[in-house]
Amino acid sequence: RREACLFPMEYCKVQLQLNRKNKDFKLGSHLRSRGLKIYQGLPPMLIGAPIQGLLRFSCLDFFARQFSGMNPVLSGLFAGCAAGVLESVLVVTPMETVKTKLIDSNKGLLEGVKYIVGKHGVRGLYNGLAPTILKSSSNQGLRFIIYNTYKSIVAPEGQQLSAMQSLSGGMLAGVLGCYANTPFDTIKSRMQGMEGARYNGVLHCAKTMIKEEGALSLYKGVLMRAARVVPGQGIIFLAYDQLSDGLTRVLEA
Repeated sequence: RREACLFPMEYCKVQLQLNRKNKDFKLGSHLRSRGLKIYQGLPPMLIGAPIQGLLRFSCLDFFARQFSGMNPVLSGLFAGCAAGVLESVLVVTPMETVKTKLIDSNKGLLEGVKYIVGKHGVRGLYNGLAPTILKSSSNQGLRFIIYNTYKSIVAPEGQQLSAMQSLSGGMLAGVLGCYANTPFDTIKSRMQGMEGARYNGVLHCAKTMIKEEGALSLYKGVLMRAARVVPGQGIIFLAYDQLSDGLTRVLEA
């Protein structure tokens, strides 16, 4: 439900990131012309996002226990990065590749997957793996550093955060993380789009974009990304804290 509600911002973000040649591109006019077709990239998100969330927080808990003897900030960084790498390889890259190509090609889910696999094989589902790993690992590492630091300030004695505190902390982690690693997200979209073959890797893509479009091109779509990520991360961290607290009470009962 969250993905469906926030997907229009994701669609706008990807369109802005993929736009390379059209300097007269107007997002409002484009949305009016597309209508409900803006949701063509939603199905892979609906399929992959729940699996991604389950994998992310399961891995986070596992790695947090492995690094429990470390400084809380460092343990959050390492646990978040490790969870980000695993989710990128197992779920996020295929999901994001299909989503981006559906948006860029105006194809439906089955037609799009058939096109990708038919032209590139299963390997085609892993276009942009490197920037996806960089994006997801830095996403989770930064967010959990920020969130753990926030918790240590708001609840220094380790007490449970209120729902509003969890929501606020998640949104703070979302906005700061968003602005810190949007270049990885933009490069990922370019490498997963229909013109992705023109880029030979993360550095080549970044250099090409800066040369042809300027350094700020790496931040294309950042406001739309923030509009989706910030409330989304607030909801995710709120749910995570509430579920973790409930599970702890059950296990201790």
